Amino acid sequence: MNDQLAASHSNNRLKRDLTVRKMTGIVAMAAMLNPLNSSMISVALLKIASYYQISIAQTSWLILGYFLMTAIGQPVMGKLADLYGPRRIFSAGLIFVALFSLLSVWAPSFGWLIALRILQSFSNTTLFPAGMAMLQASAAAAGTNDGKIPVSATGMISFTNNITAALGPVIGGFLVYFIDWRSIFWINVPIVMLIMALFRLWIPREQSSAATDRSMAVWRIQLDIPGILLFSSTLFGLMYFLQSMKNGPIWWMLIAAASSFSVLIGYELRSENPFINVRFLKSNLKLLMVYVQYAGTSFVYYCILYGLPLWLQQLRGYSAKETGLILLPLLVSGIVATQVAVPIISRYTYRRSIVIGYMFLVLGTALLLLVKSDTTLTWLLAVLAILGIPNGLANVGWQTALFTLAKPGETGAASGLFLTFRSLGSILATSLIGAVFSGKATTGSLNEVAAVIFAASLIMAATSFSRKLV
Repeated sequence: MNDQLAASHSNNRLKRDLTVRKMTGIVAMAAMLNPLNSSMISVALLKIASYYQISIAQTSWLILGYFLMTAIGQPVMGKLADLYGPRRIFSAGLIFVALFSLLSVWAPSFGWLIALRILQSFSNTTLFPAGMAMLQASAAAAGTNDGKIPVSATGMISFTNNITAALGPVIGGFLVYFIDWRSIFWINVPIVMLIMALFRLWIPREQSSAATDRSMAVWRIQLDIPGILLFSSTLFGLMYFLQSMKNGPIWWMLIAAASSFSVLIGYELRSENPFINVRFLKSNLKLLMVYVQYAGTSFVYYCILYGLPLWLQQLRGYSAKETGLILLPLLVSGIVATQVAVPIISRYTYRRSIVIGYMFLVLGTALLLLVKSDTTLTWLLAVLAILGIPNGLANVGWQTALFTLAKPGETGAASGLFLTFRSLGSILATSLIGAVFSGKATTGSLNEVAAVIFAASLIMAATSFSRKLV
């Protein structure tokens, strides 16, 4: 009898472990849609500008709008996932991603394309926080890794995100070259269909304890609508100010953004259900630094991802397909670095992976400063290979730090806020590229961007050595 009970317990444990692995695969596939859609468009901007007869600077709103909605939507959807059950939020997100991606193909004007891309972004914001909340629940049920998300799962998700973000320009380049720019939107549909099929096949329906008939009053209180509006106005004001710098800064927008931010902090400190838990971040300096450093890392990465393709296509005359292939070393080295990061973190700590990653980031951005208009392709490929290493080492380190420091019951909200800070970094990067590359891309403008991200890399590297902060 005891042997039978032991065998039954062992079988149940194996099934739960298998569910965790399957859930990890599904979350990784779903989470890749955000970096895929944010990076594919980098090689399609020239074609979109030509089709709608607009300037390159105007196309930056496709990127800014996407990241603005991501920054706002991630914490909201993370909160909804924690409150109402992540499976429900996750499934709805997949459906709307496919819908708005398909509608973008027939956008009659550039304004419509921006609106549909913003809606696509909002739908995408459900997938990572809801997915991580489901993964946390699966890990807790399986009893693996003390109920926390395993490092191997974090590594796989980070690995997939890094691959997708780096591979996005390659995929986008081939789609634009062999089909047209619209294909970077409809390509989401078959991916979503595959994820939905595997999700329904592999993952049993959750036994969510969250009520499905909450009143609108409770819904408003739990979601902290004033906090969301204040956060949104802060981001919009900052983004609008940064965009205005190329033609003359609108200082009152910066003042408005700063005022809105001050009110936001004061309000969130008093709120019982804050949109951004300022009290918790204030008492947990290391978690706050996870968010800030991740924003900085994203800023550097997206400056490269959006600035270099414009320079390669406009100044060096490469096609979208060729540009995507040139960026391939960024992908390959990122894949290798991600695989190296997992054993480093398992054997030592996430801090060591972050420190090593930032050393390569400083080196890579320093080498980017030396790029000239006649720099050989071999040199460019070598620099990109170096810049891909921190994309693996540092990002896996920060994701592991997040789930180590965050409370298990707040995984969805913590994950959402994590990607919000990535979006903040991306918004800053897009604004910088828009200001510096306001006309035709030049080597001087590329060097200006390189100088800024080199300085940012030095600051982040210096901070990573502090045990009080990391």
